[in-house]
Amino acid sequence: MKRSQRLLALLFAVVLALTTFSGCKLADSGETQPVTIDTVTNETAAPEEASAPSPTFEVNESTLQALETLDEDVFRWYATSDGYTYHMLVDDPASYQIDPSTVTMTLGDFSEEENQRFAAEAGEFLTRIDQINREELPAERQFSYDVLRQLLEDFSVYDEQYAYFYEPLTEYRGIHANLPLSFALFELKDAQDVEDYLALLADTPRYLGQVLAYEQKRAELGIFMTKDALDEILTDCKTLIDSRDTLFLYVTFDDAIDQLTSLTPDQAQTYKDRNASLLKNEFIGAYQTLYDGLKDLRSHCRSYEEASSYNETEKGYFEYAMQSEGCNFLSVEETLEMLKTEYFYLYNDIVTIQIKNPNIRDEQIELSSGNMQKDIDYLKSVIGDFLPELPDHNLTLTDVPEELESMFSPAAYVIPAMDDWKDNIIYINTSIEDPTLLLTLAHEGYPEHLYQAVYQRNQDTIGLMQRAVNFGGYAEGWAQFAEFLITEHQTRYDEQYVRIEFEYSMLFDAIIPAILGILVNYYGYSETAVENYLTGIGLDGERLAAAYYNTVVDQPYYYLEYAVGYSELAQLYRDEQDTVGDRFDLSQFLKTYLDLGPAYYEQLREQMDVWADGLMEDAA
Repeated sequence: MKRSQRLLALLFAVVLALTTFSGCKLADSGETQPVTIDTVTNETAAPEEASAPSPTFEVNESTLQALETLDEDVFRWYATSDGYTYHMLVDDPASYQIDPSTVTMTLGDFSEEENQRFAAEAGEFLTRIDQINREELPAERQFSYDVLRQLLEDFSVYDEQYAYFYEPLTEYRGIHANLPLSFALFELKDAQDVEDYLALLADTPRYLGQVLAYEQKRAELGIFMTKDALDEILTDCKTLIDSRDTLFLYVTFDDAIDQLTSLTPDQAQTYKDRNASLLKNEFIGAYQTLYDGLKDLRSHCRSYEEASSYNETEKGYFEYAMQSEGCNFLSVEETLEMLKTEYFYLYNDIVTIQIKNPNIRDEQIELSSGNMQKDIDYLKSVIGDFLPELPDHNLTLTDVPEELESMFSPAAYVIPAMDDWKDNIIYINTSIEDPTLLLTLAHEGYPEHLYQAVYQRNQDTIGLMQRAVNFGGYAEGWAQFAEFLITEHQTRYDEQYVRIEFEYSMLFDAIIPAILGILVNYYGYSETAVENYLTGIGLDGERLAAAYYNTVVDQPYYYLEYAVGYSELAQLYRDEQDTVGDRFDLSQFLKTYLDLGPAYYEQLREQMDVWADGLMEDAA
């Protein structure tokens, strides 16, 4: 499930710097063959040349300590920036030398001033890291230094001209929808957690008031949402308002309170009464205020043609946000060509499979044993051949509460606190029929979100902030690639059927809408132009244009984490296979990649190229 470690933070505060990556581009020729670059080898060995001496450095323990101290300081600053982030990242504050009384128990501060403060404080940390001599660090910690430095550089960027281009209210991941879910997933382990929860609930009017003020400013600037988008948001808000007496947060809170055996019956009832009062008054009242305020802005709504007609400043922000979603520094042009390459690669494979078996998708195969625990056990057995074994941990499969079913995806892994990785939960939405449940569980559990969290949080060479910050493109790229790994190595179901199901999903749920989002928003394609483009690449242009056009205008960045993240990793995988040839070892490739930890793809590719070069040198 899509979620962020700073779910309620001012997300546009943390965006990538406007750095581009110079790389090969796929010509926009409309060809339906993937582009490959052949490696050139010499038939005759060249005469040996005197090798240049390798640079040497001496590890300085005080320099290493300075980096670790800085990393911890940045983590404490980041984790205590607001009450919700604190609870999402920290279970035992003493383990990070955090005094809970110093944490302001709010949902954050959705304001331009907060954005400026965040950037300024990050800049102070950036100054500190620049005083650390990277060459005096152990080789395995130089990479975590590089990632931390890039994070701080990104955090310290504040561009006033982009201050109101972020849209906090969207259909799939808007604050208005995520806020109730965030409260529902808030763990109540003791009385202090309960007090903090209620304090955050009481903060809802202030926080949503700031969100409304932000939207009012967007309307004033002429960059407000479309009428269709507004209607979706208003409908969601109205649904919550109408559930004043039946909201699922009554049930989730009461159930959690009943699990706290340390409370007396009177204490438990007092907490339940406080929660009920806050929900009926402050919480629902905040949504009513947001609803009324947004409704008053209807006259400021733009048409889809107006909303997708970007000026140069808006195009600059598009690239800015696109890089943040994709965890890279590629330009818009380079990103589009990379996505086209992946499109043609997947499309060609689908065509090849269907030529051999034209009726392969005529009858749907249920990719599940019918027992989710058995499916999980099977996935763990499959990945044992190519992934490192995880340390001991627990996994609980839990049905989504009935009250949450309409707002939940088929399944979701709830990322635990940094110091509480042993206990893991995957929520299953049993109200949704999921014919590819095995791949869904691979995405949320093994070998993806759960596997990544448990494995990497136990790697001391990965920086603390590397493990804490949500690298969305990295996480979702690995999640989609995890599904690919299962399609390649599972033996329970027809290999070609599972492969084509995965590839259809990647194409139509990620790659194609991501491409169209760029064409529509950055290059100004009309719906008719989108239809012509899709028809030209072999698809049902009329149907797909009608299905995608409004969505990619209203949510231009939604698909990028998935599409860009997967394309980056899939193409890295194929490139390293081509480079290494017969010496390529999947388990070694995956372990090397995971041991680096979350990072930007340019940084990861550089290190993986070093790994590949090392294998080639060994072979030589």
